[in-house]
Amino acid sequence: MRRESEKFEESLLRKKQVAGMLACSLRTVDRLVIAGRLTRVKILGGVRFRLSQVQMLMNGGNHDFQG
Repeated sequence: MRRESEKFEESLLRKKQVAGMLACSLRTVDRLVIAGRLTRVKILGGVRFRLSQVQMLMNGGNHDFQG
């Protein structure tokens, strides 16, 4: 049963961490969200980003996460 819960676990990052990983500004992270290239995860009034999506962007992925 534990293995099933591990499937749903994913690292979430703060906007500052995302900006650091992508070597860009916080505003650029906002622009990526507006463009649909990155999605926000809202948690208790805070905003986080999925590590897997950030890694796809870092690897040159041109994925559209809208929808």
